[in-house]
Amino acid sequence: MTGGELNLAWARAILTTLAEYGLEEIEIAPGSRSAPLVLASRSLPGLNTRVHLDERSAGFFALGYGRCHLGPAAVITTSGTAVANLLPAVVEADMSDVPLLLITADRPPEMRGADANQTIMQPGIFGDRARFAADLPLPTRAGLKETGANSLLAAVRKAASHAMGPPAGPVHLNVPFDKPLQPDSPDGLDLKGPGEEQRLDLPSLEVALEDGEAVPKGPWRRRAETRRRGRDQEAMLEHQLALARRPLLVAGPATDPGLDGPATARFARERNVPVLADSLSGARFAACLGEGSPSPVLGAYDHLLRVPEVVAGFVPDLIIRVGRSPTSTAVESALVQWKRSTQIVVDDGGHRKDYQGLASHYLHASAGAVLERLASRDDDETRSRSPHERWTREWTELESVAWAAVEEDPPHPGNEGDYAATVIRSLPPGSSLFVSSSMPVRDVDGFGRPGPLDIEVLSNRGASGIDGVVSTALGCAAGGAGPVAVLLGDIAFYHDMNGLLATRDRELQVVFVVVDNDGGGIFHMLPIRDFEPAFTPYFATPHGLDFEHAARLYGLPFTDAANPAELAEAVGAAVASPGSRVIRVRTDRETNRRRHEQVRARVARRVREHLNRETS
Repeated sequence: MTGGELNLAWARAILTTLAEYGLEEIEIAPGSRSAPLVLASRSLPGLNTRVHLDERSAGFFALGYGRCHLGPAAVITTSGTAVANLLPAVVEADMSDVPLLLITADRPPEMRGADANQTIMQPGIFGDRARFAADLPLPTRAGLKETGANSLLAAVRKAASHAMGPPAGPVHLNVPFDKPLQPDSPDGLDLKGPGEEQRLDLPSLEVALEDGEAVPKGPWRRRAETRRRGRDQEAMLEHQLALARRPLLVAGPATDPGLDGPATARFARERNVPVLADSLSGARFAACLGEGSPSPVLGAYDHLLRVPEVVAGFVPDLIIRVGRSPTSTAVESALVQWKRSTQIVVDDGGHRKDYQGLASHYLHASAGAVLERLASRDDDETRSRSPHERWTREWTELESVAWAAVEEDPPHPGNEGDYAATVIRSLPPGSSLFVSSSMPVRDVDGFGRPGPLDIEVLSNRGASGIDGVVSTALGCAAGGAGPVAVLLGDIAFYHDMNGLLATRDRELQVVFVVVDNDGGGIFHMLPIRDFEPAFTPYFATPHGLDFEHAARLYGLPFTDAANPAELAEAVGAAVASPGSRVIRVRTDRETNRRRHEQVRARVARRVREHLNRETS
């Protein structure tokens, strides 16, 4: 076996082991040192590969795939700064508990720190953001035959296990190769291009897999089947719930909204508990909301909790918190003001979800599984004599008053919140909406009225960056979500325009709705807006770019929508058409700020009028 053949057998051993655990998708960023891994991926059965010219886009595409597929995609890169470009996606995967496999090719270890070209210290480059990392040895014939805890395949299996968790997250396999990087000849490799059928017919792979250990086959396990911890603590939660007269569930962004969201909505309905349902919780637009009226799943809290009388007059005695920190700063502020209430966090993620230090108890268990069991333990008799029926009714009445105030005026072209609501209402059941951080996710949270729409809202809110939005959304489409609409600002769109290259796959149906206010609109919502002349160039950052040219560069259909009605028509047509496209709406940052303030003032006025009538 020549050196090139040995490298190929080594790469195949790695990828075959991951495939036996369920790996199906590989994102490849081009390079020379990764040749053995690329050739192996193209000659193994059941592996779909895509090429990304930008490693950062590749990382976020894989992140989106893992977020929707519930099993990781792998990213293959060459050595050097190519690896460093994966860090933003690794950070988001770690903070969001999303599975992600990173397989980075490297030079031989003796070349590190010796001024060798394209060689950096890759082992440990992701620090504690990787749930598991292994710097594999150079390929050897003996290494292919080794078994036991120190073998090549043992390290790969450990990586697969840590990637899926629970809790899920990113893992890093650093794979050094020496030259020659490829076999002497392509004869017998049966290489296939992207999308072509693959088969395995090389005997060298049999040597690599001779350890005889039984490996569990795919598909990847869902969280609901694996996260069943904390039953004793769950009994404590049930006891607290039985005693509560003013319980409140705060549902933040969920790692798996398709699982946790419906469970949250069913818990709210069956136990008659009001829920402040973040738009990323999976509960806000769950199909099961249509099974009861009025629904205790609430979405107007970002407006309501800016009214001091509501925060002071609606103090819960029990707060159950699930998911990550809420998108709404008004909710976070209210939680601090309600710090004397018993607050119980239910979470089994990789990072503690209590940065304000408010939790009285912390249950390390799957929130979806816990809420599902709590919902199923109730019965009609218990619901009919609910001790907090009046409490829940008061919340739902406030919710109705708030939405009536929000929607009192027709949708306005100067209010970006109205565009967010329009996109939500324009999507058919079964759709996914991927939302950028900054203003879009806040607008969806503040203007997306709850209802049985059967759409899933996703976002990179682990670290809340605006990088990689385009690629993550396309990865979600590849992972099974769809049709996918993306609501993002012009800065986020600019930040990941390289990711648009993946739209050449016509099977990926993604509609990009770009809210173009020529800069960072969120800064107009902050006190820094008064600090001219520094504010505009250093914070608002107007760029003057015309994104129609970007759409043309990537061959994407482009539409301008001048108002919410035109946007609704454009989105409806786009999701009914194959392929991806770009829809732009132009807004003015200052006008948008004023419209937001007008809506909040109107909600506060109507809520105060309602509270005065109730107490008179």
